[in-house]
Amino acid sequence: MRTEAKNPLSNEFKVAAEIYHCQINHEVVWYGKLVERLAGVVSKNTISNAIETLFDWGIIKAEFGETETGRAGRLLMISNEAKPLIKELYEKYWKPVVYQ
Repeated sequence: MRTEAKNPLSNEFKVAAEIYHCQINHEVVWYGKLVERLAGVVSKNTISNAIETLFDWGIIKAEFGETETGRAGRLLMISNEAKPLIKELYEKYWKPVVYQ
C-alpha cells in the first residue's frame, strides 16, 4: 500500500475505505487484517477507535464468521445505507492515492 500523497480523509473514513476495498474484492476483513493493511498509515489504537465510531454512525456492520486464517472473528463490512457514500470517498480519495 502506497501513501506518499497526503490524504484528506479522516481516520474513520480511511478505515471505512479500506473495509470497502476488501469488500469489493470479495475479501473478508477483521480488525487484525485492517491493522496489517493500514500499518504506517493509521495506528492500531486509532483503528480500534475508528471502528467503534463507524459502528456508532451506522457506516459499518459486523457478523461473526471465519477469518482467512480459519479462526473465528468479527467480520466487518460497509452497511447498505452507507455504501454509496463510502464508494464515492473510496473512488475519489482512497483508490487513486493508495492503489494507483
